[in-house]
Amino acid sequence: MCALVLLAGCFWRSYGPQVVTHTEVLVGIARKGADLVGGGRLTAESMPELTYPLERAAAFAAKAKAKAKARSDAAPPASLVAFEMLIARYREFVDALDRARRDHEPRDARDRLGAPLAAVEAAGERVREALRSEGRL
Repeated sequence: MCALVLLAGCFWRSYGPQVVTHTEVLVGIARKGADLVGGGRLTAESMPELTYPLERAAAFAAKAKAKAKARSDAAPPASLVAFEMLIARYREFVDALDRARRDHEPRDARDRLGAPLAAVEAAGERVREALRSEGRL
């Protein structure tokens, strides 16, 4: 039982830096994807570059949620809730990016990504704010 507690403690000690890393990657890749679409350089073959960080972030969030649930009956930390929202916004962005890539000329495609990209960036900032308020950043 003691080993289980220690392992759980190790996870939460590295939780903040891991969330920051995932957040920076998602926001950065979203910006890069928008730029690539705007330059007409994003193809269907390039999509895994955008979806892989999403898969990794979602897997980390699921693990954190399970650890939080196992740790107590309390709600998950606000930073995890904000991180899950970032993941949802990023998923919406990738869907919008893929539609824009297929259906529009590069300049128009980039313009159509303004709102979804802004939503990802705002969600990323909410994650950082939550981490700061929890003393994890």
